[in-house]
Parts: sequence; C-alpha cells; structure tokens
Amino acid sequence: MSFMSINLKAYLELFNEGLTFYIVFPFIALLGIYFTIKLKGFQVLKLKTSFSHLLKQQKNAQGNISHFEAISTVLAGNFGTGNISGMAVAISTGGPGALVWMWVIAFLGSAIQYASCVLGVKYRNKDNQGEFVGGPMYYLSKGLGLNKLAKLFCLLTLFAAITVGNFAQINSMTLPMQKVGISPFSCGLILAALIGLVLVGGIQRIARFASVIVPLKAFLYLAFALVILFLNSSQVLPSLKLMFESALGWKASAGGFLGATTLKALSIGFNRGIFATDAGTGIVPILQSSARTDHPVIDGLVSLVAPFMVMVVCTMTGLVLLTTGAWQQPGLQSTNMVTYAFSQGLGHQIGEYVVIVALLMFGFTTILAWAFCAEKAITYLWGVSLARRFNYVYILLIPFGALIQVDLVWILADLCITGMLIVNLIGITGLSQTVIVDSRQYFETSPAKIPMG
Repeated sequence: MSFMSINLKAYLELFNEGLTFYIVFPFIALLGIYFTIKLKGFQVLKLKTSFSHLLKQQKNAQGNISHFEAISTVLAGNFGTGNISGMAVAISTGGPGALVWMWVIAFLGSAIQYASCVLGVKYRNKDNQGEFVGGPMYYLSKGLGLNKLAKLFCLLTLFAAITVGNFAQINSMTLPMQKVGISPFSCGLILAALIGLVLVGGIQRIARFASVIVPLKAFLYLAFALVILFLNSSQVLPSLKLMFESALGWKASAGGFLGATTLKALSIGFNRGIFATDAGTGIVPILQSSARTDHPVIDGLVSLVAPFMVMVVCTMTGLVLLTTGAWQQPGLQSTNMVTYAFSQGLGHQIGEYVVIVALLMFGFTTILAWAFCAEKAITYLWGVSLARRFNYVYILLIPFGALIQVDLVWILADLCITGMLIVNLIGITGLSQTVIVDSRQYFETSPAKIPMG
C-alpha cells in the first residue's frame, strides 16, 4: 500500500469518525430518545405485535408483496457481510466494547427506522407499472417540499449501493473463496451471473427469493454459532464482561486490541451498528413501501423485527470471535478472522465452510436488496427506463469489487451510509409530529384508518 493511499485512508477515517461523533450520534440519540419517550418505549412493548403482523392477512391491503416477503427483503439487505466480516472489523478496530455501542445504536435506530417506514408508506406513490414506491425521497419532497434534499438522498443511495451493497459485499465474499482455489475475479463473474437471474425479475422475484433464503441462512448460521458458544460456555460471561469494560473505558488499552478507548469503541460501534441494521439510513422504507398494508403504522411496527434479528446475529458473531480468542490472533482481518473463529470453535475445518456458505448467502441477498434501492433512486431522478439499464451496469460492476482494497471499501461504504443517514434524519425530524400523531391514533383507536398519501 502506497504512502498516499495510507494518508487517504487515515483522512477518510478521521472525517467519518468526526461526522459520526459530532453529528450522527447526537442526531440519532436525541431523535431516538424523543420517539422512545413520546411513544412509550414501543421498540420493546410493541415487539411482540411486530412479529404477529408478519403472517397476518389484512383487509383492504394495498401493495405488491406480503409483509413477510417485505421484511425478508429488508433482512436480505440487513443480513449481509456486515453481520460477519463487519463484526471482525468492529472488534479489531474498536475493541470488544464496540458490540455494546452497536446495541445502543440499534435500539435508538429502530425508533427512527419505525418512523421512516411509517412515512415511507404514508407518502408512497404508485408508478406507471402499478408498483408501489416510497422512501425518504418521497416524504422529503411530498411531506416537506424539500425536492433538492430528496434528489441528494437518491444520489447518496446510488453511491451507497455501489460501495455498500456491491463492492463491500463482494470484497468480503471473495476473501475466503481464495482458500478453495477460486480467484476473486472468477468468483465475482459467477456471482454476477447468478444475481442477474434474480435481479431482472423485479421486487416480486427478489421478495420471493428472499422469503426462502433469509430464514434458511439465518437458522443455519445461528445454529452453528450456538454450538460454538455451548462448547466455549466458560468464556461467554468473561467475554460479556470484557465487552462492557471496553465500552465504558474501564479496561486499559493494553489488553491486546486496537484503539480500545470509549471514544473509539463508540465511534466504531455506531458505524458498524448503522451499517449492519441500516437503521435510519432510509433503505428500509424503500424496501418496505412495496408491502401490502392498510395502515402505515403497521409497516412501521413490522420494521422493528429487522434490527432485533440483525443484532442477534451480530452479537452471536461477536461472542464467537471473543470466546474463541480469534480477535487476538495477529494478521487476521475481516472474513478470515471469522472463518478462523468458527474452525477453532468447532474444532474442525467444517467451521470454515460454514462461514463461507453463510457469507455467500448473506452477501448475495444484500447485493440484491441494494440493487433494488438503487433502481428506485434512479427511477425517482431520471425515470424507469434508465433505472432498468442501471441494473445491468450494477451487475457488471460486481467482479471489480473483488479487486478493490478491503479497508478503503469499508471506509467509503461508511461515508455513503453516513451521508444517507444525515439527509434522512432531516426528513424524519421535520415530519416527527406526523409520526407521533398517526402512531398514537393507531395505538389508541385501532383499527381506525389513516390516509396513506
């Protein structure tokens, strides 16, 4: 790596940490606390209701896909390499305490995600092909009249789809494939072909695919992670203790991890938490707005399932890294750290293949979800015709993501996510009273209906 690239990486990291600590953190904390207080801790109290709506059929529902398919599509985007290789990045750069701050941002972020999904459905449109479309660009423009910010959000979504949803995913997916003799570029070509087969079918095909593959991949990955934690049960409580000590700065940074200060753990934890859950970034309401529903608040409630499930997976991954000692092994980064942890934890090379298969499944569906978001962003900016053409460009870019330097990919991905989040938070803040009024009316007088548009 050249001196210039090292300097660029350092400057980008510093800039993103500054944005996270001085803008994103206060913004999410204050807005998340505000919604939590006004709606009386609904992230916890309404979680059971959230799960119950997944399979419930609604009368007079309008939309293109079911709630189960919608949340599967959301989880297809959430259950990406950020839950696997991203956890290795979080612990290696922010220390074990980053996991604690990931939970904090997930809790507060879920309130914001709820609000964005309520607004996404309330202000959604039906396009000329009969498909419901929504997201931050629609409530920024229709709800607040901020057309320029709506267009900026679309541009940020497009760049994020290329970095977060494409390059970062394929980069992490190809790292372990080199061990079985497949070159990164060849792996990228194969994945591009497979993704193309699903992507050209639109949201219906993506949703059907996600509703099958998401539960399967989550179950398989969690089952093996639980086995490892059971085999290393004596290390689980010490690992949890280490997480909280690191998060609150109670343990000196000489413990063998990089940058284990409270500030570093908080910054990295927030970045990885946002990256893993997409809470507040605005892509969830884009995906969720196609759901068949008869009330915006129902979509907001269903959206609470995603960050909860994602953080379960992230926590399991983090505990596997800590209990097996993989996080302290020199020379390991990203996916390779996780494959080492699973192999050590299971005491067999099968652990490595478990991670590889999970990573391929996680990354595959995430690429699809982000491609759909990019398509809707381009549709808003320039129309359906150009959006369809972009899908082919997006597919062609996949193999090249495997050749990009891994650290730079993650930094660029974080910057794009941060930009989306800031713009989306402006929209949610401006319409926060609308969310509260609609939510209280639904909670108190359900099944009263609120107009969606």
